[in-house]
Amino acid sequence: MDEAPAARYFAQLVDYVEASGIPCRDALSAAQIRTLNDPQARLTMAQVDALLRELVRLTARTDLAFELGKLIKLNSHDVLGYALISCPTVDHVLRLVARYYRIISPMFTFRYERHGDTADIAMVPVLGMSEHTLHFHIEAAAVSFHQQIESVIQGKVSGDYVLSMPAPAHAARYRELLPARFQFGPESLPGVRIRLVTDSFDAPLAMTDLRALDQAEARCKQLMQECSVGGKWGDWVRMLLMKAEDCQPTLDELASIVNLSARTLDRYLAREGTNLRALKLEVRDERAREMLGEGRLAISQIAYRLGYTDIANFSRAFKRENGVSPSAFVDQLRGAK
Repeated sequence: MDEAPAARYFAQLVDYVEASGIPCRDALSAAQIRTLNDPQARLTMAQVDALLRELVRLTARTDLAFELGKLIKLNSHDVLGYALISCPTVDHVLRLVARYYRIISPMFTFRYERHGDTADIAMVPVLGMSEHTLHFHIEAAAVSFHQQIESVIQGKVSGDYVLSMPAPAHAARYRELLPARFQFGPESLPGVRIRLVTDSFDAPLAMTDLRALDQAEARCKQLMQECSVGGKWGDWVRMLLMKAEDCQPTLDELASIVNLSARTLDRYLAREGTNLRALKLEVRDERAREMLGEGRLAISQIAYRLGYTDIANFSRAFKRENGVSPSAFVDQLRGAK
């Protein structure tokens, strides 16, 4: 089944909205959700998308993802939360999160790499989803991570966060998270990228309990075996290609995100009757026609944003798919208005 994060995270958001005096019964009904009270329940992507859209409509608020990020605490993650609280160092916490992140969300992968006095963290989507749902989860993931790393360290944390989405209407609220710095804008691949200074990553944590850690991690290993990641691989690849800026991800790069070999990912795509080359052609052409229709960018800018090395290559590819050059396509659009 096509799975999203555990229902318990969305239960926190629904409780928050209802506490403001707005009933959410109709939103749950529209998303075909009977209850969010089962701590082990998970939702389909269709349910998540419908629920989020309805909550935004009911509240007329753009900052619900930001609020959800602030609501999520270490103990929101059930047994994994107990493991994280019991870790001896911040470094151990982040390695554990990377190992068991699918328990939190099968929608994203979590990567943690340490380089001397800095650490790089990346959260990249591994399921296809609508742009609205993708941006919501990018925000919630970034804010919740920041809140939780500060709770582990028990102090303010400075760092650089890059979110691959347009700046939201409530961007000023990110000042609440200073001294952390948040940036919005297109990235080579969608998701969240974080750089932190590691000067406190090896200091002993006050709540360390190695016995509790071993017990909780044993249960996490069982839960990992029960977690499945569904959905179509073609939808996921298409989503990443739609969001890629100034580049065209290779099969190796895409496969590495989900810890597959390029051959295996290629085989999965073939089972769905497609391949990376076909998806690239389809997405590039769709994005090209969309950007040409908007009229905000020069043809040369569009070519480079789509990963072409020069305008001539872009023009040939566009004419091959559409029968006219990019400039002629723009003239046709202007004539039709």
